[in-house]
Amino acid sequence: MSDPVQLLSAGSMRHAFPAIVMAFKQQSGIAVSLSLGPAGLLRERIEAGEPFDLFASANMEHPLRLAFAGIVEDVICFARNRLCVLARADLGLTTENFLHILGEPTVKIGISTPGDDPSGDYAFDVFDRIGKIHKGMDETLKARARQLVGGRDSPLMPPGKGVGHLIAEGAADLFLSYYSGARMLEEDPAFNVVEIPRQFAPTIEYGLALRKDASDDARRLRHFIVSDQGQAILKSFGFLAVE
Repeated sequence: MSDPVQLLSAGSMRHAFPAIVMAFKQQSGIAVSLSLGPAGLLRERIEAGEPFDLFASANMEHPLRLAFAGIVEDVICFARNRLCVLARADLGLTTENFLHILGEPTVKIGISTPGDDPSGDYAFDVFDRIGKIHKGMDETLKARARQLVGGRDSPLMPPGKGVGHLIAEGAADLFLSYYSGARMLEEDPAFNVVEIPRQFAPTIEYGLALRKDASDDARRLRHFIVSDQGQAILKSFGFLAVE
């Protein structure tokens, strides 16, 4: 029996990839070992020599860096996502008052950790886009933003809890989050899931990289992820399919 395919994946795939792995195994009989974490930290582990077959990142930059270093083959975009805001319902946040609420000094803004986790980088991108129209607001928002998750020194989240737990516990009033995760709280009356105004919304592309000289089993998994079946599973978990 061949060894399982080793898939290192961005944590935002924690719900979608188990379903993909199960469907892939049912179809092919090939086992997959899935390890999740912030993509920037996973890239560092790969650069340090950790064994892997496939690397799925929440951005294109981390796998492209590995390609430049000669560690992986070509990098493909396998999914898209979007950033939204998960907020306390009583905050009254809407897309229309997004800038006003965000600019209130007393509002606690939660984000992931830039550099370690692409979600934090995308949040900073939102702030940069705001700063192009409202001079100086970008640096103010970056200084106020609480980097609560996704970093090498971030406290461990209780099992089964997400960023909604941080809002419920008062660590943040709102959190800039991937829609694929925030959507799970859309029916919870304690929260609002709010679209970021289009002019401030970043483009979010997920990159998939295959280790150089990877096995045929790993290549089959990569093909399955971008197949119609794999893309349908990703879409069912709130991701946007690759056209």
